Formats: sequence, C-alpha cells, structure tokens
Amino acid sequence: MPIEVSWAWGFVPSDEADRGPWTEFMAGLLDGWVSEQVEAARAAWPADAAEEFPFSPGAVGSAVARDLLERADGLPANCRLIWGAGFVDDRVRWLPLLVLAEFREAGPGDPAYLMSMVGAEGLPDDVRPPNVEYVSTDHGDGIRVLALARNEAEGLHGRVNAALRLEGSDREIDVLLTTRVSDLEQVAVIGAGVEAVMHLIATQFGAQPQDAVAPLRFVPAGGLA
Repeated sequence: MPIEVSWAWGFVPSDEADRGPWTEFMAGLLDGWVSEQVEAARAAWPADAAEEFPFSPGAVGSAVARDLLERADGLPANCRLIWGAGFVDDRVRWLPLLVLAEFREAGPGDPAYLMSMVGAEGLPDDVRPPNVEYVSTDHGDGIRVLALARNEAEGLHGRVNAALRLEGSDREIDVLLTTRVSDLEQVAVIGAGVEAVMHLIATQFGAQPQDAVAPLRFVPAGGLA
C-alpha cells in the first residue's frame, strides 16, 4: 500500500534579524516532534558505551536549526533554503528535508526552456527515464520531475527538480526547485512533498500584507525587487 505522508515546509530565514526568533521557535517545534524518538534512543543507549548519549534534553531542535542556518549562509541573494518534515501516522518520519529554491526574473515568451532546466528528458546520471508531472497552482503552472539517479558521490538516489512560473499582475517570476534523497522509501513520496512546496511558494507569492500568510520575500536574479 502507498505510504500516506503529510508535510510541513518552511523557509530558513535570510534576514539576520529573523534568525534569533526563528531558532527559538524551531528548537521548541522540533524538540516536540522528536522527543519520543530521542527518549527511546536514550533508553536503548548501552550503559557501558564508551561515549555518552549525544543529545541532551531539548538540544535536537537547536542543533538542527543551527545547521540549517549554516547551510543557508552564503547562498546567492536570489536563492532560499527550504526545510521540511514528512509525517506518517502523525509521527515525524523524515527530518529535516532540504529543498533549494532559485528565483529568476521570467524571460519573455514561452517558459518551455524550464523543461530543460529540470531535466524533463533525463540527465546523464539518471538510471531510468524520469517521471514528469505537471502542476497547477493558484498563481502559475509548473512541472515536477522525479528520477532515480546514480553517481560516484551520492550512489543511488532520487532527484526531484521542479520549475514554476509565478504570474502576478505586475511581474512574472520563474522558480527552480532542487532536492536529493537517498532513502528509497523517501524516493517513493518526495515528489508529492516538492509539489506541496510549489503550492506554498505560490500562496506566499500571491499573499497580501493583510493576509494571514506572510508575503514571499525574495530577490530574483537580475535585481527585480
């Protein structure tokens, strides 16, 4: 039977002023999600182990948040790191999941060039033809490509590359999404997870200041504000 997965996704902050509050929020959120698993691992840790159990109570969330911020540091101004978690039966199964989002000022004419950008016809590392799905959102259409791939650095893994053209009243933005997963169980479900990210980005793109959803803030390549 297919695994039923629910998803949580969010942006790692790019503004320095947001880092402290976000880290505090993430620490509490993630520790709440994984506390049972951490306690079970602690109970199973051998009493005569050469090293102490590596996590203290409440430390997992802070460690993950710091790692995400470090990964986001140094990204180009038009890129954002998106973190996520996958839940099965209301328990976190995968954490953290990482998606790189690149924002580009849309070029004139047909967005078909995005097909090649996401490897819709296959990439050299693919071991079989990719699965291609078209995705419609409230603020534009896109494509999601899932393929099994193999290379020397990563071994056998799943790649998901997606593209979305966001359409607003005064601008159009192209978004490229990339993620890699090594667990074959994740490969079976990560396509749906990336599709959820596409809808998240579209929703935030279309949000107004008075909406409950914060408007998306980014700097697309080319300097468009």
